[in-house]
Amino acid sequence: MTWMAGGAAAAALAAVGWSGLPAAAPRADASAPVAREAAPAVPASLAGTTPDGAAHATAGDALVLDPSLIRLFDYWLTTVGEQPIGSIRSQVEHDLDGRLGPRAARQAKELFARYVRFKEALKSQRPAKPVGRSVDVLREGLRRMQALRASYFGEAESQALFGPQDAEASAALARMAVEQDPALPEAQRQQRLAELDARLPASVREAREASMAVVHLEEAAQRIRAAGGSEDDVYRLRAAATSPEAANRLAEVDREEAAWKARIAAYQAQRGAVLALPGDEAAHASAMAALRDRLFTPAEQRRLAAYEG
Repeated sequence: MTWMAGGAAAAALAAVGWSGLPAAAPRADASAPVAREAAPAVPASLAGTTPDGAAHATAGDALVLDPSLIRLFDYWLTTVGEQPIGSIRSQVEHDLDGRLGPRAARQAKELFARYVRFKEALKSQRPAKPVGRSVDVLREGLRRMQALRASYFGEAESQALFGPQDAEASAALARMAVEQDPALPEAQRQQRLAELDARLPASVREAREASMAVVHLEEAAQRIRAAGGSEDDVYRLRAAATSPEAANRLAEVDREEAAWKARIAAYQAQRGAVLALPGDEAAHASAMAALRDRLFTPAEQRRLAAYEG
């Protein structure tokens, strides 16, 4: 394989995990010609979306390893809990067959199988004991994750697939350590943070600046609303800072978020009524399951825990 590091990735401070993965189904001889199967059904949560990430091969049909391949795997793995892992594997393998030649696709499928095993092991790994500052706990968690990952991926593979992610996580922890140091005067703290930022790769700095520009834009939109401005005022602000097309997309996001909040408010009111009814715990659990099924799709139900505290 050709090792290639590059591309931005999210910080490796958290990981998707699950338990109880079924054993992989027996594979046919990869060298034998196999008729192309129909595309597996796409789960509801991914309907209308475009797969994130990519899969590349060299001219000799060797798989190129870079972070975009992990992003492609993670795109499909967002449906863990919505569908069986066997279905996800079928979707990933069909996607890879459409992107790569036979040799590279076979290598990518083997890599995906290892990635799944790593994620399963990560899920079952006992978390680090919370001792000391939160940054120390997170740093130990990152160290343990990387040690476990080394059992599934070689050093060259890890650098190619996770190098930018690891670098970003380390940079985030370095910033957190400075921010949590009570002995630093504020001026010195800001100086050290600026020095850390200056050492970041240009691609990471650009990504951070772009994300902060969006944050600042939304803060300005909230100030307009708080001052009594209209949604037209917000639209004009966004269009001037970005483009009319981007402003329209942001307005659509606002409408979707408002609709979601209204649905959550209705759910919370009905949830309170259900829990106030006479009956034992099993009866309440059954009634709540029926309420969730009536108001939300399976994919949406995974978000409800945040509103049921």
